[in-house]
Amino acid sequence: VSLFKRLLVMVRNLRAESDRMHALACICRTALCVDLFAKESVRRGQKPLAGTDIASLFEDARIKEDLNSITSKSLFREELVASLVESCFQLSLPLPEQKTSGMESRVIGALAYGTGYGALNWTESALEVVEVCRPCVKWDCEGRTYAIDCYLKLLVRLCHIYDTRGGVKKVKDGASQDQILNETRLQTLQRILVKDLRE
Repeated sequence: VSLFKRLLVMVRNLRAESDRMHALACICRTALCVDLFAKESVRRGQKPLAGTDIASLFEDARIKEDLNSITSKSLFREELVASLVESCFQLSLPLPEQKTSGMESRVIGALAYGTGYGALNWTESALEVVEVCRPCVKWDCEGRTYAIDCYLKLLVRLCHIYDTRGGVKKVKDGASQDQILNETRLQTLQRILVKDLRE
């Protein structure tokens, strides 16, 4: 967390907004991977890793101000939405057979390995990403549909995993409180999407 805070301070010094947005998107994407990796370690029985409470980053008043003070029409949406959402979608894919030596590939691979055995830890972070990114999605996108495509792809993937066709599951159906909460959040996002598309 301390490293990401330093990086975010450095980003503020970049003059061009396009550079700031690109750097911010990369930092957020990497922070998300660290957060998911830490959660996966705990799930496997390891002690919680110190300094990995990534959510605390976005509670910082100055960072919130940075996220909400964007003036360019589409750059922030394109970079942040696409980067974060694409990262989450990668986590839902099966672990590739070929082994790669890249650090990011190892992180993504470790998380994908966990999801392959029914671990849905990544879906909670993915839900948070969808909720944060939704206001940033610009439907009147002037032909630039990549961010929208990424957003819809992840939302549909989450709907498929949670199987929300029959509504939110109940305790009597064997659903946990976390599952009920997540499905309720997902159903809310579905309703908002229908409203957005009508408008």
